[in-house]
Amino acid sequence: MKKEEAEHLRISLRGLDITIRPITPEDNDAIAEVIRNSFIDNKIDHLEGVSLHDPALASLSTAYTSDKSGYWVATLNDQVVGGVGVAQLLGANEEYGEMQKLYLDKSVLGIGLGRCLIDLSIKKAREFGYKYLYLETLEELNSAVSLYEQFGFEHIEGSIGNTGHGSCEICMLKTL
Repeated sequence: MKKEEAEHLRISLRGLDITIRPITPEDNDAIAEVIRNSFIDNKIDHLEGVSLHDPALASLSTAYTSDKSGYWVATLNDQVVGGVGVAQLLGANEEYGEMQKLYLDKSVLGIGLGRCLIDLSIKKAREFGYKYLYLETLEELNSAVSLYEQFGFEHIEGSIGNTGHGSCEICMLKTL
């Protein structure tokens, strides 16, 4: 077991005790459900070319096994309420990491958990040795875009690499 896999971050947000920890196989169904529900709640479940349709969605614990990748889930009362991943950006050189699949259950929106997960992904990307952290998102998720901007992500023209997410019209990059 890698050292970072043993780490558990416990935080209190607005009186809620949240644990952020590496994903396990037992979390796969729960985080997939959080992601699916997020697409439904944001009325974007009709879109093609988004992470909702990634083949790895049902088994995220096995999708993040390389040395320079990881996926972390946030739990509240032992229930998965969100997650975020970092991995090498496919089709780009090794300096580029990608923040992937940052999703929250609607029950924890607005408490600061998204900020915690973004911060974690940036820290982990640095630990993995990436020089840049890339992400793609949708115009419909404008509150997330604003949050990314607050963390220093800048809008760039066009995509980098090959994420397979052709419907994501917003591409952002942060120098680490």
